[in-house]
Amino acid sequence: MKALKTLLFDWWQLVRSSRARPYLLITLLVDGAFAFVFLVAIQSYLPEQHGFSAAWPGYALAAYGAAKLAAQLFAGRLIDHAGRKQGLLFGLVLILAGQALLLPAASMPVAVFPAAAVYGAGAAVLWPALYALASGSFAESERARLTSAMMLTTGVALAMGLGLGFLLPPGFPYVAAAALAFGVICLAFVFATRSRPEQAAAQATTAPAKGSLRTVARDVLQPQRLAFSLIVLLQAVAVGALLAIFRSYGRDFLGVSLRSEALILAPGALTGAASVAIGGVLADRFGRGRLLTAGYLIAAPAFLVLAGVKSPADVAVVAMVAGLGLGVALPSITATSMDLSHKAGQGTLLSWFMAVEGLGHAIGPALGGYVTDAGDVEAVLRVAGALFALLALASIALSLALAPRRAGAPSEVERVLAEDGL
Repeated sequence: MKALKTLLFDWWQLVRSSRARPYLLITLLVDGAFAFVFLVAIQSYLPEQHGFSAAWPGYALAAYGAAKLAAQLFAGRLIDHAGRKQGLLFGLVLILAGQALLLPAASMPVAVFPAAAVYGAGAAVLWPALYALASGSFAESERARLTSAMMLTTGVALAMGLGLGFLLPPGFPYVAAAALAFGVICLAFVFATRSRPEQAAAQATTAPAKGSLRTVARDVLQPQRLAFSLIVLLQAVAVGALLAIFRSYGRDFLGVSLRSEALILAPGALTGAASVAIGGVLADRFGRGRLLTAGYLIAAPAFLVLAGVKSPADVAVVAMVAGLGLGVALPSITATSMDLSHKAGQGTLLSWFMAVEGLGHAIGPALGGYVTDAGDVEAVLRVAGALFALLALASIALSLALAPRRAGAPSEVERVLAEDGL
């Protein structure tokens, strides 16, 4: 128990530091505005007040995702040439433009699609720039704690965005909702303009330089980055497939209402959220690959077991185990992407990893739907379990590649980056 308190204290010390504050606040504001716009304003106020088709909110979200994926690699090159801080500000400007374009949708509903596309392009620039800045502010031994805090902040932001929709009256004007979200991003822009990210001592003299497209392509094709790209892709596919069957799992497999399903799975969600903080601390202490391997080894059998149990009590317990595994593993994904990209062409490398993740998020739901149609819901759980088992094997290989060769030796990540000229 004392060791756990020490780990959480280390995590809290970093989270409350002045270095972490800009990243957590921007994450809170941007993700909160996103949830309010796409999950409340477009899905509730617009259809109810302006005759918006019930299917269009889904299409708008698809336009956002498609534009974000298409713009991802171009955004990386922009960040590399214009600079990380400028990339962050430009991403916020594009999001503001997308939100401004949402206003005409009150009288011309089709305007929501180009607005969502511009919004997605802004997100494609914003997030790689933010993580590139963070990799310069935090040493390799701190990044998993930061990313775990940012993940928890995203959860809080989503709850705040949805909670605001719950608190506002049903007839709250759509235009006022869009203007409110616009004001939130303006606040994020002002804060980003005034903030001056601190450089970690180990990184102060090693800011990433601009790399040619050929150099970046060569760097992406290095074995460590290819292996990690495969991990990112497979995890995104597995998570996307599971999200696609969320309701059918409760309705068709467990035979319960949405409310009951949420109550059954709530302990698993809370366990996952709590283990994210612990996973971040452990990843900084013991290495990303080890935590990825451990998390996936815990999650894989849990999802295989979920395919065979229907008792609400049993499902709740096994879901807690699955949440523990995913929570332990997730902080290491973003931290590793930062570790493997702190070099020339950093923005493009981060954008590459995010584009691979976006591709997985597109493939996963399609795979989940296909497997469900071809078989049943439990087949998707088995596929997810198999994917997590495969991810554990891939993580072992990555762990061996990134492990120090001897006590006191630089990690493989540092050696690779040194070979690249950093």
